[in-house]
Amino acid sequence: MFFRKHRRSIIAMTVGLSLVTMMALVSYRSTRGTPEWELEQIRLASESPAKSLIAVRALIQSARGDFPEAQLLECQLLLRLRKLNDAKVRFAELQHLELCDHKHLARFAEQAQAVGENDLVARALLAMGNDVHRNPQHLKHLIFALYSRQNADEPEGRILQLCEEYSQLVPDDAFPWLISSSLYHERGVPKLAIHAYRESLRRSLAPEELHRTRTQLVQLELLVGDLPQARDHCDDLLKETRDPELRKLVSAIHAELLQREGRPAEAINLLDQLLAGNPDWTQARVLRGRCRFDVGDMPGAISDLSEVVRVNDFDQESHYVLSQAYRQQKNEFEANRHLNRSRALSDVMSQILTLENRLRNDLYNRELKLQLAELNEKRGDKEKAAAWRRGAERLQGSLPVP
Repeated sequence: MFFRKHRRSIIAMTVGLSLVTMMALVSYRSTRGTPEWELEQIRLASESPAKSLIAVRALIQSARGDFPEAQLLECQLLLRLRKLNDAKVRFAELQHLELCDHKHLARFAEQAQAVGENDLVARALLAMGNDVHRNPQHLKHLIFALYSRQNADEPEGRILQLCEEYSQLVPDDAFPWLISSSLYHERGVPKLAIHAYRESLRRSLAPEELHRTRTQLVQLELLVGDLPQARDHCDDLLKETRDPELRKLVSAIHAELLQREGRPAEAINLLDQLLAGNPDWTQARVLRGRCRFDVGDMPGAISDLSEVVRVNDFDQESHYVLSQAYRQQKNEFEANRHLNRSRALSDVMSQILTLENRLRNDLYNRELKLQLAELNEKRGDKEKAAAWRRGAERLQGSLPVP
């Protein structure tokens, strides 16, 4: 009775299923043998990357080099074969990267990250457009890649904006705050760096990261004069630090804090111990020279700081304190010599700060980068000078897209 009643519906359903099956079969037959179908077969049979590479290159050649998905797979296979330079060259030639399937771009980014090719990671993830901003894992990989490949041309504002986006997606992760704090610290923005370091400490950190963060934070708090907070964080470091080498660094920070708190004699006692075991430790000698000046020991200050500027003639503050110590000893010639050197170095630093501010509004000004390279050379920072020169060389002949 039931079947008779619903006979028409059952027949219609059967006919419908048959049509769907036939259409699927026709579709399969129509796609079978197409370049896209062949590419998928290569992707599925990728146990032998070398053989797959030959097959995928044949596909690219038949498409006259315009087959983004096949070109991306070629780059993936080159990474698997550890032919990193070839992968980078082929990836640079790949046009219309945005047309590639996002899951394949993400997979390529993972492979590139595994072999430390952060430039490839960044380019692949950026090609995913808005999708990368919605996926916390992809966004985290992008931030790390941009930060790791960072140089004088990388606008830190872009990385900081991505860090803010990520912190909203994953508020309990310390990662974006650690990146932000390092950027602000490196770029000489201590107050914002302090804020980011403190936000990091409010989240879970590995022991070694916790120590590094507290160490960086207390040094910045000393720089801006926040002595109560510096004391709190320094006390935490003194309690938790067991490693002998790390303990030396914490002791040096503690000595600086004692000096800033108006206790230079206590700082000298601590620094005497540090320098007894590490006589070539310039940072500790600089600090002891200043403390000796503070307690009125001018011969001791001159002894320490003369050794410092002998090793590093670009230490502007040590030259200045030396000039004051010599003046106390009525040695006007040496006082004026060191004062003039201090003023010259201070003038160079002032010019550097002025040019860096100009560059923030004109990121691709090659001439400004060359001037910054020359000024950093004058203040003895060869590493920064070389970085600015590399940045200028990359701009020669063409301007990068912001």
